[in-house]
Amino acid sequence: MDLNWNEIIIQVIGIIGIIAGLSAFQCNKHSHALALKMTEEGMFGLQYFLLGGYTGFVLNLVGIFRNLIFTYFGLKDKQKELQISRRILAVVFAVIGLCAWEGYISILIIFAKVLSTLAYGTTNMKKMRLMISVTCCCWICYNYYVGSIAGVISDACNLTSVVIGMIRYDILKKEEPQKTH
Repeated sequence: MDLNWNEIIIQVIGIIGIIAGLSAFQCNKHSHALALKMTEEGMFGLQYFLLGGYTGFVLNLVGIFRNLIFTYFGLKDKQKELQISRRILAVVFAVIGLCAWEGYISILIIFAKVLSTLAYGTTNMKKMRLMISVTCCCWICYNYYVGSIAGVISDACNLTSVVIGMIRYDILKKEEPQKTH
């Protein structure tokens, strides 16, 4: 693969997104983790824009907005509002995704954003891991389609992490489903 400087810079933007996304999993505070996830979505949004993946760009911008809302309601401990906003945002992702349609490939990431928004709304970790594993597969396909090497790597790492969690908590341990609090 012959990369020019523009393509290298575009991939480095994605690598910054990977670093932010993986760092989010190491945070102990929800607000700090979501700030890093917003950075990740911002970097990948910029990368998708530069690669011509406009549905990915727009949906990542909405993802930043979603995370701001989740951070606000999480800090205020407003669970009812958080649950309502998750449902509304799932519909917003679907509508905006359809407006930013770039072909049938858009279905994958519209579905992924709707499903991930609902996944983060459940306290059943087994269900959340299952839903996120599906969204990772959708994003891997989209990233490959638009040429985001960093995106493929990022979602492959996320999928690996989810599968490890499934093995550790869902397959090897036969306890009650874990809940987040």
